[in-house]
Amino acid sequence: MKKVKRKLMLVFLLGALGVSAQSTQKETINTSEKKSEVVIYKDMEYHIMDGIWYLKANKKFILRQAPKGARLKSLPKGGENVVMGGKKYYKLNGVFYKKIKTNLYEVARP
Repeated sequence: MKKVKRKLMLVFLLGALGVSAQSTQKETINTSEKKSEVVIYKDMEYHIMDGIWYLKANKKFILRQAPKGARLKSLPKGGENVVMGGKKYYKLNGVFYKKIKTNLYEVARP
């Protein structure tokens, strides 16, 4: 019984720690008057609005974690430049981006 309680507690803690910083936002929005940037990654169509990543299903946008390796031509506004482990990143809403080359950025997990 103690082992079961420990496992449940561990699962709960790992789940709590694994929540993206973006999860503080609404999980679903109906439509948006804002223009989104569309990024296709692994056959999934992501929409980025104000630096927050969504998948579109019907007329709703569902909050999703930015997928590591997804590439963008420009960075969303409002973030900050940070250095971690001697490497430069751009950080916004808990998502880290690294510059690949001129006008190409990639979602990273430092």
